Amino acid sequence: MPSALQAAVGTAPHAPVRPQAGDAAITVVLPADFTAFCQLHHDAYQHYAHQLVADPALANLAVQHALGDIVASWTEALAGHHTRAVAWASLTRRVHRAAHHPRSRIHPTPAVGLFRLVPTEQADTALLHHLLGLDIASTADTLGIERATAVSRLHAFGRRLNHPAASALRICWQEVASRRTRCQIPGERR
Repeated sequence: MPSALQAAVGTAPHAPVRPQAGDAAITVVLPADFTAFCQLHHDAYQHYAHQLVADPALANLAVQHALGDIVASWTEALAGHHTRAVAWASLTRRVHRAAHHPRSRIHPTPAVGLFRLVPTEQADTALLHHLLGLDIASTADTLGIERATAVSRLHAFGRRLNHPAASALRICWQEVASRRTRCQIPGERR
């Protein structure tokens, strides 16, 4: 029996999940708009998590838990009109926690160092746009921000990267970019 989250990101949208509770079956039906949200953002969330979390199982679990957090407060997230921003905050909280888990700290990813060198907002935007290949509109949508804000963050990141005193940042960014070509997410086709 698939989990509620697996049903949310699987191929059958809005599929009911029937976990067994003793002799009685409980049917859980996720909101259709949440299922659509998961289908739209799941791949970007997975790729982001794998950039920051060295252990693939922990990366996957972080995304699953973030989606669980989101569905638990889905009605409130929709009411606030900042659904994507709320979801991104939940995801980054879970992913950064997983990135600092002892199994991930043994061999941290280069992207973890990026967050020590630039503001989180710039690092997130640069990862989504430059490494995951999302266009400006998709980057802004995933982060829950305006397009102009995404462009501004990318320009600020570029200025930092090109600053003469930013040699550590340039080295880190090169490592992050080279990992992108070496890293294949389980289940991803090349």
